[in-house]
Amino acid sequence: MKELLLTAEAPAEFVDALLKYEKFLQKKKNDVLYIEEMIDVLVRNKVRLHNGFILASIVRNVDWSNLAYDKRQELAVMLTKRYYGDGHPREHYWVMMLVSLLIGREAYPLLMDAARRDSVLEVRACAIKSLAKVSGQTFDRNLPKDPGKWKEQDLRLDEMEAWIAEGCPDGPGYLPPVLDPALTTPTNDFERTVCAFNRRLERLNQDTFAWDPTDYSSYTNCLAHADREQVIKLQKAYAFPIWYAEFLTRFSPCNVVIPKGMYEIYLYGADDLAEKQIGYSVSVQGDALEGWPDGFVVIADRFGDPYCIDCTGKRPGVLFARHGEGVWNFSKKYNSFEEFLAYLAK
Repeated sequence: MKELLLTAEAPAEFVDALLKYEKFLQKKKNDVLYIEEMIDVLVRNKVRLHNGFILASIVRNVDWSNLAYDKRQELAVMLTKRYYGDGHPREHYWVMMLVSLLIGREAYPLLMDAARRDSVLEVRACAIKSLAKVSGQTFDRNLPKDPGKWKEQDLRLDEMEAWIAEGCPDGPGYLPPVLDPALTTPTNDFERTVCAFNRRLERLNQDTFAWDPTDYSSYTNCLAHADREQVIKLQKAYAFPIWYAEFLTRFSPCNVVIPKGMYEIYLYGADDLAEKQIGYSVSVQGDALEGWPDGFVVIADRFGDPYCIDCTGKRPGVLFARHGEGVWNFSKKYNSFEEFLAYLAK
């Protein structure tokens, strides 16, 4: 089976062989063996473009608590040498993450150096992300959890340098989101629908490559308690119904994006609801836009096509229209908000 990995040339062929080899090794339930076998593939692999997949496999599948510290140090030294030596640039992103997982604060010199001087943006971003993760500093706050999606302006190098000048103190880290008990023990039909939707979000997160459930730098695809005062202000501004205010208070969507075929649906929460009205009911300056129906609040969108509720109560359900047609032609898409959530939960 390993020979399939070592002879695969096309990326798709390699990934398919890697997944099969992962399952084979996982049955052994031996993390040391898993690492040794994957490192052997890494060293012998001739298509160096694939090496990032190998390191990612180690990140995803190894429980470091089962690995003696001297073994972790040994592996970290080997990976560091590959970074400064003959390792392929595709490896370097995962080297940052893996070395920080292996030896924690001892990885600081490597991570600082890579953040300062590496020529590849995603490697520098992963170095800063790894520094934040180990130190508890907030260099990665409100940024995509995948540093491969960061932009140049997201690299908080000035903050990093100030932290280094202070002697690299530990930071406060992040608090986990406050989750409503109904997400695990629903007591009525609406809560059961929300609970089913939440399970869909959990599956989406778990399917994300190298997803880290302990990373709270930004809440992604989760339903969490919102600040009650914030919701009261929103309710006064938009006059939306009490049931929607309760939903936002108890189950506010946090960066919720649901894939649906060739589309994605972005469900708004208390933190971004007001901002997301821009371009629909109001301009960037806050002026009302002509042609927008009175009382309509956008609660989600599909590539800019709005899903709305009518806060006047004249048109119940969730309404939908396509943008770019010159006028807003809304029609009922779902009979209720609960029905909309049930659709998103599928």
